[in-house]
Amino acid sequence: MKNKMNINRACRYYLSKDRDFILNLLLFTLISLGFIFLLYKGIFDSRGNDYIILMLYVLMLGISLIMSNSMVVNLTVKDKLNKRIEFILASGVDIKDVIKAYGVEMWRLSSIVPFMLFFLTYVLVDFQIEFKWIVGIFVTMIGMTYFEILFFNIISLSQKNFKFFKNIVFFGTTILIYMIGTFSEKILSLIEKYNLNLIYIILGINLGLGLIFAISSMKDLSKINNESVINKEGSWS
Repeated sequence: MKNKMNINRACRYYLSKDRDFILNLLLFTLISLGFIFLLYKGIFDSRGNDYIILMLYVLMLGISLIMSNSMVVNLTVKDKLNKRIEFILASGVDIKDVIKAYGVEMWRLSSIVPFMLFFLTYVLVDFQIEFKWIVGIFVTMIGMTYFEILFFNIISLSQKNFKFFKNIVFFGTTILIYMIGTFSEKILSLIEKYNLNLIYIILGINLGLGLIFAISSMKDLSKINNESVINKEGSWS
């Protein structure tokens, strides 16, 4: 138990001092405040609740994924490259405990800005839906994000080419968020055309992806062990 607490504390300390994390935190805080300012000025009022909900979801999801994936690269991948993982495991710590500790701390830190964005948006916007549905979007999103972080932490330890892994993670996440934001009007038009419910769609996406990441991460976590991680060689090339 003491070892687990020390890992959590060390992980939290390292990430809170990491330059990329600090820059991302400042950047996404400013972007979020810009979105909140536009809401306060009523810029999106004419577009309706669905548009605001979709933009809020895209921002929260994008910020959470980009920040968490950045932390996976800056902590887990770097720990593997510089052999720090091996040093930790040599002290008798189970790799499963390391992965869980890293995942929890990354999840906590990556949820700071999305929570602020969610809270301020709810305060400013008079949503025409019940409170439980708005909360449901946030809760299922951060739940899905936790298992996504856990999944990427596990697979990052089995990569041979870490630079390629980093590029896939960052470009994949960025393109996904960009596409949703760019085609938001068309997405909403299709939803209206077929008389669909945006809230149910978002909840379905969160729960579906969350279940996929949960099953995959739990399956991979059960197979991973100290020896397999130590014996796996990788390089930044």
